[in-house]
Amino acid sequence: MALVDLHHIAIKVPPGKLKEAETFYTEVLGMNYANRPDLGFPGAWLNITDTMIHLVDQEFPPESDPWYQRREAQSAIDHIAIKAKGFDEIKKRVNDLGYDWRQTSIPDAGLWQLFVVDPSGVIVELNFPIKDEPPGSVGPDGTRRYPPELSKMVKRQPA
Repeated sequence: MALVDLHHIAIKVPPGKLKEAETFYTEVLGMNYANRPDLGFPGAWLNITDTMIHLVDQEFPPESDPWYQRREAQSAIDHIAIKAKGFDEIKKRVNDLGYDWRQTSIPDAGLWQLFVVDPSGVIVELNFPIKDEPPGSVGPDGTRRYPPELSKMVKRQPA
């Protein structure tokens, strides 16, 4: 497995503050919008050269997945994402070492993703460009999906 670079940091915005956060990152810091697939909840992807900030306007209720029962789940930083290669290899390593993990595929973005909670409670998202994976790679198998099914999530209401 090879780590390539930081891909993005995902920030949870307070209810009703998505536009304000977008304005801060685009007009104050000068970031540009990146294409964002429909993930079933509001948000924005913003570019810093090869790295991004993902703004997330979605609350993941504790009952939807044990990961959201962690104290760290209340942090403004939802997760960090790292570009990587070798999905099958790292998934096997994470599983063999007994870490809790989740996975998904985002065909519109050409990515396989593996999520693991680090020892300090931070979710680490590993992004694997499908086109760069070794021949014969299997990728996500549809189990242990992340995030949980959208039907289990609650849309955030402005305060």
